[in-house]
Parts: sequence; structure tokens; C-alpha cells
Amino acid sequence: MRSALLVSFLLVAAALPAQGRVFGVAVHTNLEAMRANPTAFHNVKVKFTVQFASLGRISNPFFTKFVPTDYANFYAWGDEQKIWQEKVYNDVFGTLFLSKTNRQLHSLYSLRLYQRIQCTAVVRNTFQGLPWLEVLEFAVLDEHLDTAVLTHMHRGENLMKQRLWQRAITELSLAPGAGVPKTVTKAAHKNLGVCLLRMGESQAAIGYLQSASAMSKGRDFEVENLLAMAKSSPAKAIDRTVDSSTLQDSERPMWEAFEGDRAATPMTRVLGR
Repeated sequence: MRSALLVSFLLVAAALPAQGRVFGVAVHTNLEAMRANPTAFHNVKVKFTVQFASLGRISNPFFTKFVPTDYANFYAWGDEQKIWQEKVYNDVFGTLFLSKTNRQLHSLYSLRLYQRIQCTAVVRNTFQGLPWLEVLEFAVLDEHLDTAVLTHMHRGENLMKQRLWQRAITELSLAPGAGVPKTVTKAAHKNLGVCLLRMGESQAAIGYLQSASAMSKGRDFEVENLLAMAKSSPAKAIDRTVDSSTLQDSERPMWEAFEGDRAATPMTRVLGR
């Protein structure tokens, strides 16, 4: 009788869906990698960092176990996402779930916008091209973004697009600081290096680019190429022509500001040869 019961128990256990199991040590990854190839992470225990966006209401009871009565849903951005860029900011990820029996449920409800958390989770399902993750536990990290930092990064990059290098430097210089994530500081230093290179300040550019290189551990090929250019041929990076049509009178050279009433004002000015 006992043997029959044991066999029955083992058969039932074997029949349980794989989504109820958690095996092994968590694989360190990021949200970008999981979104790019969700099937590779199916039923894999993972550890990754995200930036909290909001609570959500996503559910799919027909294909997953994540029903609203049992799970709390939330949205987040990957720690690697440049959310100061509008397109990236709008690309928020929503299939993250925490069981309502989880001891950290109250902590989830207390999270603030942009707060960074390191999650340990399992990719329970891959559906509609997305990984559906059950978060087993999370730890709140000290460093996080805020609106001011995002604003400085956003304005700085927009000014770079307009080739207003000095104004971009002013904005970007305000982004790094205490409590700012390294990913943001690295991006700010990279952009500052670009601005200084364009202005012909190669030595100052090298300092920022070396900092960005160290934070990315030499894996950002664009930073490495910029750094090599700054050291070997910085003159090639100088922006010798500035579009003066976007400049206000107060931003133009003194001799140009008083010549605005001339019939033929040149659209560009040469910075150097």
C-alpha cells in the first residue's frame, strides 16, 4: 500500500508543470538579453537589475499562471536602458510578477519611480515574444535616477544634436554625482568626451573617455574608438563648422552679434583650419 502511494506521489510530482520548479544558481543577465531571446531563458533562474516604473494590470490566465488574484504585476526599465531618451523611456517592460503571498509584496507597493532593484526571478513562460517573469525576491539598491538627472541628460544630448557643444557640456556636467548609477555616469562622461573632442580640447576629452572606458571595462567599442582618436589624431574630431542659424545673438561671437542686419550673413563660420 505504501509503495503504491509513493509511486502515485512520484507520478503526480513528475506531471507537475515545469513552471513550478526552480533549480540551480541564478544566472546574471539583464532585461535586454532576455527580451532579445526569451526562449533561451525559459525556466531559467535569473538575476538582473531594473528601474521601477509603476504597478500594472497585465495578466494572461489562458497561457500563464499570472492571474491578478494571485500575482501583482509591475512595470520597469532595464538598468541598461537610456531612459532619458524619449523612445527608450516609452519602451517600458511590463511582464514582471510577484506572488501576493510573497513576503516582499508590501515593499513592492512602496517602491518609487526610478528606484533600482536587483531581482531574482524565473522566466516561467515565453508568450507573444516576451519573457514572463516571476520575481522570487528583490533587493532595493542605493543608487537611482531622478527627474533632475534625466532632464540634464536629455537636454545635453539634444544640444549635442544641434552641435551646441559648450551648452551641452554645461548640462551634462550636472548629471553625474552622489547616488547616480554608474551606467548614467558612464554615458555622461562619454558624451562630455565627445563634446570636448569636437571643441578641440583633446586632453580634457581623454580624461572623460578614460573614465567611461574604465566603467564599461573596455567593452564599449565606441568609447574605445573615441579614446584612440583623442590620443592619436584629435584634429580629425574637431567640429570646424558650426551652424549659426540656431544660435541666439548672445551665443554668437561679439563681432557677429552686431552684424545681424547685413543683407548677406554667412550661414556658417569657420572655427579653425
